[in-house]
Amino acid sequence: MLTLKLGFALEGNSDYPVIPCLARRVIHETFAQVTLAPDVLLRPRKRGHGLIRELPTFARQLQAEGADILVAIVDTDDTQINERLRLLREAKESCAAIALCIAEGLAVRKLEAWLLADETAIFRIFDGDLSKVTFAVPENDPDPKSTLNRVVRTLTQGREVTFASSANELAEAIRLDRLRQRCPHFDEFARNLVNCVRQWERVNLARGEPVASR
Repeated sequence: MLTLKLGFALEGNSDYPVIPCLARRVIHETFAQVTLAPDVLLRPRKRGHGLIRELPTFARQLQAEGADILVAIVDTDDTQINERLRLLREAKESCAAIALCIAEGLAVRKLEAWLLADETAIFRIFDGDLSKVTFAVPENDPDPKSTLNRVVRTLTQGREVTFASSANELAEAIRLDRLRQRCPHFDEFARNLVNCVRQWERVNLARGEPVASR
C-alpha cells in the first residue's frame, strides 16, 4: 500500500477546512488502496495573481517538506476566468523542473460556490424552512459567500449568521457527484487531482513499489 502526502497552497484561512477535505474525498473515491499521510499546509497570505506568481516558490517549499502533490486553488473573483486560468497554467509550466505534480483549480467565482452545490447537504446540517430558500446555479452566482450566509441565516432563523463554523462539516456532507455535476470547474480540478495521483502511481511503479488502485 502506498502512502501519499498532499501539500496545499491556498488563498485564505476559510479555504483550509474545505479544500483539503474535498481533495482527500476525491482521492479516497478513486484510489481505495492509497493511504493519505497528514497534509502539509502553507498559508501564503497571498491571493489571486499574487499566489499564482509565487507558485514555484510554494512548490519547492512543499517538496522540501515531503509533499508528493501540490494542490493550488484560487478564486476567479471579478477577473476573467480564462485570464486567471492562463496565468495559473503558465505558473504551473514554470514548475516543470520541480519533481512535484501540481493539481491546479479555479473556484468560480469564490470557493463558497462549491459549498452551494448540494442543497441536501446544506439542509441536513442547518435544517429549517426549505420553502424560504432558493438556489441559483452555483458558478453563476456573483457572490456565493453572501448567498451561503443568507441561506444559513434563513434556515436557522438568525441563530447562525455564517457558514464558517460548519465549513468542514459541509465539505464532508456534500455529495461529490452532485458537486461535480453542478460545478464544472470543481470537476476539472478533481480530474487534475486524479491525473496527478495516477502520475505519482506510475513513478512509484517504475521504482518497483506495489501499487493498488481502483
